[in-house]
Amino acid sequence: VRRRGILAEEIIRQLKRRGIPVAGADRLKLSEHIAVMDLIALGRFALMPRDDLTLATVLKSPLCGLDEEALFELAHGRKQPLWSQLRQHAQEPRYAAAFAFLDKVWDQADQLPPYEFYSSVLCELGGWRKILGRLGFDAADPVEEFLNAALDYERAHTPSLEGFLHSIEHAQTEIKRDQDRGEGAVRVMTVHAAKG
Repeated sequence: VRRRGILAEEIIRQLKRRGIPVAGADRLKLSEHIAVMDLIALGRFALMPRDDLTLATVLKSPLCGLDEEALFELAHGRKQPLWSQLRQHAQEPRYAAAFAFLDKVWDQADQLPPYEFYSSVLCELGGWRKILGRLGFDAADPVEEFLNAALDYERAHTPSLEGFLHSIEHAQTEIKRDQDRGEGAVRVMTVHAAKG
């Protein structure tokens, strides 16, 4: 394509819709990738579990995997915050895994610096498997870059989850995707990048 933008995104979307293996765009803005947005939302939940909108976002993400119906049944008509409602229904099979995951995340938020927190979420709590299972291997580069950003933040600042989330949301970090990944898959890139 001539420029990264709506056309490139639509080409990728249509390739995926037709079941054609696609490795995604050659460059992307880190904070705008869905996997990174889900990780940011998880961090926001860990800092403020009573934020119902953020919790609903996390519950629908690959990290918790609730569908629309389960979320609606949990949230509709409640008289308490969504986190309290989830705790109350934690023994029900459709909510048990999501609650167990979020309870562990919430416990770790105050104890771990950002890199260790997200490493634990991704490795020990199964976040990698969940994200790649739903979003495919093209989510790997942004998540790895997100972890690198957490490590860089810790080296330069006092380790704070809130500070890291603020910095990542306001950074204009654009990553160049690994061209070797996704062998046998279509990679959408600009004419200029393709010359390289």
